[in-house]
Amino acid sequence: MKDIHDSISRATNLANTPAERREAFGELVLRFQDMAFACAFAVLGDAYLAEDVAQEAFVVTWQKLDQLREPNAFPGWFKRIVLTQCNRVTRGIRLQIVPLELAKNSPTTDAGPHVVAEKRDLLTKVLTLIKSLPEDQRLATTLFYVNGYTQADIGAFLEVPVSTVNKRLYTARQRLKEGMVGEFKDNLHRRRPSRDKSFSERVNAKLRPLVSEDWFPVKTMAFAREHTDTPGNDLWMHRRQTFNEARYFRRQYVVEDAGSAQVLGFGSIEQSVYLPRYRLFLITDPHWIWRGVGDLLLERLTNDLREANAVSVSCRDYASQTELLAFLKERGFSEASTVLESRLSLADVELSQFLPAVEKLKEQGIVITTFAEERIRDPQCVEKLYELTVSLEKDDPARSPFTAPAYNAVEALMWLERPYVIPDAYFIAKHGDSYVGISDVSLFEAVPGGLTQGFTGVLRAYRRRGVATGLKMHAVDYAKRHDYRIIQSFNDPKQTAALALNEKLGFKLLFSYVTLEKCLREIVEVPSHIYDQYAGRYESDELRQDPNMIVRNEAGRLTVELIGQKVELFPASEKSFFVKEFYGEVAFFRNEEGKVLRLEFTMPDHKSGKPKVFIAPRVS
Repeated sequence: MKDIHDSISRATNLANTPAERREAFGELVLRFQDMAFACAFAVLGDAYLAEDVAQEAFVVTWQKLDQLREPNAFPGWFKRIVLTQCNRVTRGIRLQIVPLELAKNSPTTDAGPHVVAEKRDLLTKVLTLIKSLPEDQRLATTLFYVNGYTQADIGAFLEVPVSTVNKRLYTARQRLKEGMVGEFKDNLHRRRPSRDKSFSERVNAKLRPLVSEDWFPVKTMAFAREHTDTPGNDLWMHRRQTFNEARYFRRQYVVEDAGSAQVLGFGSIEQSVYLPRYRLFLITDPHWIWRGVGDLLLERLTNDLREANAVSVSCRDYASQTELLAFLKERGFSEASTVLESRLSLADVELSQFLPAVEKLKEQGIVITTFAEERIRDPQCVEKLYELTVSLEKDDPARSPFTAPAYNAVEALMWLERPYVIPDAYFIAKHGDSYVGISDVSLFEAVPGGLTQGFTGVLRAYRRRGVATGLKMHAVDYAKRHDYRIIQSFNDPKQTAALALNEKLGFKLLFSYVTLEKCLREIVEVPSHIYDQYAGRYESDELRQDPNMIVRNEAGRLTVELIGQKVELFPASEKSFFVKEFYGEVAFFRNEEGKVLRLEFTMPDHKSGKPKVFIAPRVS
């Protein structure tokens, strides 16, 4: 057991490099590969399924190895993993399909059809008889004959005394004829994983950085999962190949088969505009995700995220990618959102059918203008738009759980002047001087030749009067006049009214996306009454635009509002918190009586490279 203990110790020691840890785990694979196969074969009676299960069992073992408290208990612990994987397979047995052309051209060394038929008949009888043995005898017999494991090895694996193993083997031999035992032994020897290196190489696939030649197989894997005739599918590849690595952090890898060098999977992390938040991409066939490919990529990328001081990472993929989503959830990711994508082909839209609705708005004194026009006409335009948006979001089923921050002119205008915003395509419904509805199309993550539909909303008093339809028609008209071909819309499934309106206008539902997120820093549990003690107003003379910081306990979640923004504070301890959206940390300080005196807000200073601390005494 000493060598097993040593291999496990090196495989779980985080001080070792990933390569050293995988090499140590490879020693366990080589030692137990035949045993795993034999155990699975005894349960399933199918060599191909048994090999699949053995590989899957090693992948699960690699994932959970650090949970094994007593290394000497590894054989029995590993056996239970193998049996669990067997149960998983028996709940959904898969057909093993071999292409006909491979069977036709396969070379043969058989003595002849009659000899082959006799041997096949004998083997069938042997396997039938083996299956008729009680499970304990079947397991012991299969383990004994697969590769000459000793009774002590078998006993450790089955977690029974050597005497019990001997008794089971003796009883099984009494029921099997000598010739059948020989045939069974020969068949197992021909099938055992240790006959060559292919099994261990598949379990220990090779990971390396991506090179330019890898883009073709990566693109093939990516597009194999999508509707290749959908406009804009090349956008994903275009964005990966034009990513600005000089400005943003990125790491990319592929996993390849150690023997054939076939690319089995692709993984990448990309820094987002919110610097501590990163995007994760994992692309591989579901066949490989559970066989080590997913873990090889995710382990390396997680180490890179720690190197980059990332706070959180998210992965958005099609809801149909159930295996990938399940894989990530098992590794600590949780569902953050679900989004439905719809697209409108502008060539199919006939605007004349909606003209009566637009005329009806005019009869009610409701006109539709744009942000570009209103910004010139009305000095209060930005503030009125902010107040309207806040009112509309209260009725949005997908709204934020937090109250909106107070209006800040600089912050509000900053969002309206983003480079993807088109002022002439940001439409506002007006009744007199009042803003009663908005809808816009923009260049935000738009497909080539397309625009993205933004938020559409109408005040309650003006609903069911055709305002939303009129706003959308102006957006469609703008897109057609400027030679765009597509408008894409992203909606939360809870936004049923918006989805119904889109369907009425001709949008076709294409995809459902799920975003999973994992926080890379530990979030501790803090009692809600502690948040109540921190809630209040703090002032910092160092904040030039607005000295106020408002801390709130909002339904058991702590938030801080400053300079027109509101962010959630995630607890690292009872007094220390961090922000996900940017590199920010907040610490609260008390006096000897326990009264909260001040908070300190720490943010990086990108010019000096040193953190800047804002001290804000509590004022109420």
